[in-house]
Amino acid sequence: MKDKAQISAVVARLRSFHAANRQERFGDALLRWIEDPLKPKTDKGSLRINPIVILLTIIALLAGGTFLFLSFVQL
Repeated sequence: MKDKAQISAVVARLRSFHAANRQERFGDALLRWIEDPLKPKTDKGSLRINPIVILLTIIALLAGGTFLFLSFVQL
């Protein structure tokens, strides 16, 4: 019985947490997702982008460019 009481308490806390964050805007969530988790702001206060997001973007652009090059250029 004690486990069910603990689970119901956790569920109630999660529901209240998600109810409080329901008004969050999409842009704020997107900025929080792409910002660097270790140092989110520079010394001047501007946004510092997560290096993993930059790396994945570069890889996707290289893959797309390679696909387009090999599709349209005859070797």
